[in-house]
Parts: sequence; C-alpha cells; structure tokens
Amino acid sequence: MSYTENLKKVSNHLIITILIIIIAFFIRFYNFDSIGFWGDEYLTFWLSEPFYSFTYINKKTLDSPDFVPALYYFILNLYNHYFDYSAYFLRLFHIIFGSASLIITYFISKLLLNRSSNNLVLYLLAFNLFLVWSATEVRVVSFALFFQLLSIYIFLLSIKNIKKNKIFINNFFLVLSNLISLSIHPLSIVIVISQCLLLLFILLTNKLNIQKKYILYYLICIVATIILYIILNKSYFFNSIETTRLDNHNQLNLNFFLGYNFKHYFSSYILGFINLLIIILTIVSSRKKIFENICLFYLFLLFISTYLFIIIGSILLTGMNGQRYWSYLVPIITIMNIYYLTVINRNLISKLFLIILIFYTPFIFFKNLKFPQVKKPDTPELIRQINFSNTYNVVSENYGMFENYLTKGYKNSKIILLKENQIESIENDFWYLCLDLTWHQDKGSYWREMYDCSLKNKNILAFNKVYSIRLQGYVITKYEFKK
Repeated sequence: MSYTENLKKVSNHLIITILIIIIAFFIRFYNFDSIGFWGDEYLTFWLSEPFYSFTYINKKTLDSPDFVPALYYFILNLYNHYFDYSAYFLRLFHIIFGSASLIITYFISKLLLNRSSNNLVLYLLAFNLFLVWSATEVRVVSFALFFQLLSIYIFLLSIKNIKKNKIFINNFFLVLSNLISLSIHPLSIVIVISQCLLLLFILLTNKLNIQKKYILYYLICIVATIILYIILNKSYFFNSIETTRLDNHNQLNLNFFLGYNFKHYFSSYILGFINLLIIILTIVSSRKKIFENICLFYLFLLFISTYLFIIIGSILLTGMNGQRYWSYLVPIITIMNIYYLTVINRNLISKLFLIILIFYTPFIFFKNLKFPQVKKPDTPELIRQINFSNTYNVVSENYGMFENYLTKGYKNSKIILLKENQIESIENDFWYLCLDLTWHQDKGSYWREMYDCSLKNKNILAFNKVYSIRLQGYVITKYEFKK
C-alpha cells in the first residue's frame, strides 16, 4: 500500500474526527480564564444575573443598549443559577457551545463530503482564530452560531429526505430550530430567508422531481415561523424598529469591498485571499456543478444572501458590517472551499492550495493567538496585585456594570469596592482604579501608555498619593492614609 493510500486511510478514520474535536475544545479551553472581560462582556454579565424572571430580564434587556434579545440572557440566567455566577463559568458556557458548533459543522459537511474531507474541514476550523476568539468571548456569538448551524443542518437534512414521507417530523424540527435561532439572534433571518429562496427555486425548476405540494408545505411552515417569531418577540421586535440597536461604527468601507471581511475571518491576508480566490474560482468555473448539488447550492445561496443583506442593510438601515454578526460564514466558506478543492477541481493547483491551508492555518493560529482582534483587560492580574498588596479597599470611577463584574465575577477576589463619597470615612490605605475606556481606532479600547490616574476629589487631605501601576486595561494608584 502506497504512502498516499495510507494517509487517506488514516485521515478517513473516526478516531481522527474525535481527536480533532478534542483538540479544538482544548485550544479554546486552555488558559481561557487568564484574561478579563471587556465592555460588551460586562453587559452580558450584568444582564445574565441569576434569580430573575424572564419578564424582568426582558425589560432589563430592552432598556439596555444591547442588540441581543432576552432569550439568550434568560438561558444564561438559568445557567448561572444552577452552576455559578462567575466569570469562569460564563466563559466556559460559551466555549462549550463554540466547540459544539464544530460538531454541527461536521454533520453539515457530511452531507457533501467524505469523512477524510470532513476531517479537513474540522481541522481548519479547530485552528481558526476568529472562531477561537469568538468561543472564548462572553457574548452571543458562539451560542448563536451553534443554533444557526443547527438550523442549516436540519433544513439540508429535510431537503435531502423530502421524498421519505417525513414531512410532519421534518417541518416540526425545522420550525423549532428556525424559531430558536431567530429568537437568539434576529440576524438569523438571512438563514431563514435563504431557505425560502431555495424552496422557491426548487418549486419553479422542479429540481428534485417531487410533488410541488411538499415544497409548498415547507415554504408555508417557514413563513409561519417568521410570523410566530414576531408574535412571540413582539416587544423586542417593535422596540428594535423604533430604535437603532445595531452599532453605527460597523459601516461599509473600501476594505469591505476589497476583501469582504475574509482577512478577519481567517486572521491573515494570505489565508483570506486564498479562501476568497477559491470562492471566486468556484463561482466562475463551476456554476453548473453548484446547481447539481442542492446542499452546495443552498450554502452558496446563503453566502450570497448574507453579503447582499449586509450591503443593503448597511445602506438603508444602520451598520451591519460587524464580522461577529455573521460568524456562520466561516464554516460555510470552509466547507464550500474544501468541496471545490477535493471534489470539483482535483488538480495540482488544488493540492497546492490544500497544502498551504493545512500548514499555514495553524501557523497563523500560534503566531497571532496573543494578539486578539478585541483586546481584553487583565482583570485576573489586577485582582492578584490587589490581593498581594494587602490593601483591599478600592475606589473606582464608578462604572456601574464594570463594578458589578469586578465584585461578583471572581471568587478569589478580596476587593472591597467603595464609592468616592465614602473616602472621608476611610482610615486605611486604598487603591484608586481607572479603567481604560477611551476608544481609538488604531489602539483599540485599551492603551499601553501610562496616564494620570488620580482622584479629583478635594477631600483627600488625609491621604498621600504614592505610586501608580499600569496593567492591561487598567491603571491603579496607591493612596496611603496619613497616620
């Protein structure tokens, strides 16, 4: 048996699949609690505080500046209630769903590829930095991604089994998955609309050679799902129409039209360019083969619909060009590109592309792992410094959600958080804490430079300002009590 045949036999084994999934989880789990939360994560921590009803959380969410519906925070509320309300467990929750998304991706790719190619898709996504960072972030991204991919998988499975007289069961699970996906993240509407577009295409072309009434059943159920979603989430839906809940800084720019966020999705200009080039080659040279495979056609339809939605939505409504809103594009792009390289166009150039992807993806991962797109403050080190100093009184600049996170997020913290109006009653040393929250496009939210972190309160004559310490995201200044 040749070396190539041995390699194919090994790469086609189920053990390799399981091993890659374990490695993917370890990559996301390893040392995950060594970084702190940033601004949006403070908001998640505050909104997911346990022991509250869905009605209260819904009102709290609607009053907040967040775009995410209340269901996500209510699920976190239950999770925090039964486990532990802490930074550790909240981040672990998202890592689990971020890792589980790879399993759903495996089942999606299984509808198009053999196990060897499936394992290659898993391998590339396991080391995809964008997905790793998304999984370790306490935001809706990885949680929504899991249910968005599940919705895609159930739809594709339903289409493949449409002739097997399981219309009721298929529609039930399709409606349920779409409803959950929409209720967790409303931009999942693109996935649902793409399902309608594919069904209309099948209906008009009779692509699957089946009775049109079956297609109409699916189409009616999907449209009914959208209506049901609006009814069940009417307060959020109409509140979102009245106010702009998306970030205005996620507008379209020249870089978007040059690279379509591929650089961000693959954390490298080279990997981004290669993946974009393969997509273009597929569209230009293999249009007929895309139409021949209904699952592949849906993925391309979803890919195109998403970018059209981003462009039209950003022009007519508000900024929709946030890469994390559309994280499902990464596994979809990877599946489509591996299909092109291993099924459609198996030539020398395709093999060269595969070699570059296989070796350059983990290289980029290890090279850029410590330089995330969103810098995080080093809260664990802040707590360690204060615990070690034996001075536990801390006066901050009174950032409400941040202070809630600082006092409740870490069980090992000895911090006694005080307000500025309590300084006059303090007869011990204390730290004054400044949180970097000055946004700068080049430097991000957290600056490296030391700055003056001092009290503006005039009633501090009983204290001497001693020294300041610069940490990632913070400056703390020591004030000694004059005895």
